[in-house]
Amino acid sequence: MTVLELHLDERTIERARDLAARQHLTVESLIGEIVKRSTTKIVVEDSILGMFSQEPELMDAVLENAMTARETDSLRVVHG
Repeated sequence: MTVLELHLDERTIERARDLAARQHLTVESLIGEIVKRSTTKIVVEDSILGMFSQEPELMDAVLENAMTARETDSLRVVHG
């Protein structure tokens, strides 16, 4: 363990103590949990790309189609 000295205003430390107490944690444990949650990769199970995670060939075809359309189709229609 490393000892870390924090300088916080009274309002912030009271909020931290209150939050820690409501979660049955110490302030030290609360800070550890906040850091852990902030650095954990968030995985969204039902994201659009996640739905195709088992279909790499399909995604390759979709991307190829999109790139071809981007190269050949005009993004703007010129009138006149």
